[in-house]
Amino acid sequence: MATVNYTLRIDETDKQRAEQVFKTLGMTFSTGINIYLKTVGRQKRIPFALTINDVAPAQTLMDAFEALQSESLQNGLSEMTMDEIDAEIAAYRQEKRGL
Repeated sequence: MATVNYTLRIDETDKQRAEQVFKTLGMTFSTGINIYLKTVGRQKRIPFALTINDVAPAQTLMDAFEALQSESLQNGLSEMTMDEIDAEIAAYRQEKRGL
């Protein structure tokens, strides 16, 4: 197995904290980072949950909806009711099914 050297910038405090954990587990910083990278590669994901807690999801969705609504109005499209939107979705689904 070939190895490569890689240089990255990390916060000194973060490095020291991680290094202490790795040392307590009986490994070097390099070994700890390699374990993390192997886990990412094997699981094909970040091995812990990534969340954003300072933004309410409902507000984010409302902001997105309002932005789309504003863009529609700027493009000369009238506002649609939820019933009209549902009807368009149903018509699209029927078209895709060949009905």
